Amino acid sequence: MSGRRNRGNLGLILLGSQLLNVGVNRIPPVTLALIAAQAAIFMDVFPKYFPSASAVCMSSYIVWYHKRWERLFLSALFHADDMHLYFNMSSLIWKGIFLEKKFKSVYFAYLISVFTALTSVVYIGLNILLENALEDHSYGMQCAVGFSGVLFALKVLVTHYTPPGRHLALGFIPVPSRWIYWVELILIQLVTPNASFTGHLAGILVGLFYIKGPLKPLMDSIISPEMVNNYRNHNTGYRSGNSHSSNYSYTDRGGYSRSTPSAPPPEYGFRQEYTGGLSEDEQYRRAQQESLREQTNQRLYPDLDELRRHRMRHYN
Repeated sequence: MSGRRNRGNLGLILLGSQLLNVGVNRIPPVTLALIAAQAAIFMDVFPKYFPSASAVCMSSYIVWYHKRWERLFLSALFHADDMHLYFNMSSLIWKGIFLEKKFKSVYFAYLISVFTALTSVVYIGLNILLENALEDHSYGMQCAVGFSGVLFALKVLVTHYTPPGRHLALGFIPVPSRWIYWVELILIQLVTPNASFTGHLAGILVGLFYIKGPLKPLMDSIISPEMVNNYRNHNTGYRSGNSHSSNYSYTDRGGYSRSTPSAPPPEYGFRQEYTGGLSEDEQYRRAQQESLREQTNQRLYPDLDELRRHRMRHYN
C-alpha cells in the first residue's frame, strides 16, 4: 500500500463494521459494487488507473484546458484518506438502499453514471465561471477527488422522495427537510474548510435539475424506471401481488429526535426503506424489522405456482 494509505486504516475498519452491522445481504447490488470498487481503489488494487490523488484529481485547468476528460469519472472514485472513504461510503449505504430499491438496480446504475458525469461537468463549469467573474485563478487550480458531489445529488433525491419533516443536519442540528442539503453544504464547509464547496454545490444543482428541471425527462426518454420494471416483469413473470415489501407509518415522538419527520398514514403505502433523519442504530433496527416482516409475508403469501405443483404431485 502507498504511503498515503499507510497513515491509518481506521476508516476501512469502521466501514467494514458498518457493512456487517447493516448486513451485506441487505445492500442492493449496484450500491454494494460501488462501495467495493471505491474501497478497492483506495487499497491500490488498480494502481495503473489510480496511482495518486494528483494523477486523477479534477480541476477546470486540467480537464477543460488540457482535455483530460477521463478525470470527470476517475476523480469521483478516488478518496484522499481512509476517513474520507468511510464517511462517503457510509452515506452511500443508506442512500443506495433507499434509491436502488425505489428505482431498481438497472436504473440506479444509469442514474449514478449520469450524476457522476454531470456533477463533474457542473463543478468544472462553476469553477470556470467563478474564476472569470472574480478574476481569481485559484478556482481554476482547485483539484478535487471523492464521491461527495454525487452523494449531495442523491441526497436531494432522497429528500424529495421522502415525507416532509425535520432532519438533523450533520446529526445534531434540526432543520426542515427541504433545506437539509443547503444547510449541510454550509456546515461541512465550516467544519472542513478544505472540502470542495463548488463540488458539493454542483451535486445539489444536479439533483435539483433532476427533480425540478429537464434532466429526469431527458434521462427517462432513454431509460425509465417503468421500462426497467416492464422488462423485469416480462422476463421473470413477476406478479405485484407477491411483493414482500411491507408498508408502515412513523409516529412523531415530538421534539427534534431523529424520527421526527412526519409521515403519511398507512393507507398511503409508505415503504419501510425510508431512513431520512434516523441514526444508524435506528436504521439498523428498522432493517431488522423489515427482514422479519419479509419473512412473515413469505409465510402468509406463498407462491401460487409452488402450491399448484405440490397439489399436482399429491394427486398424481
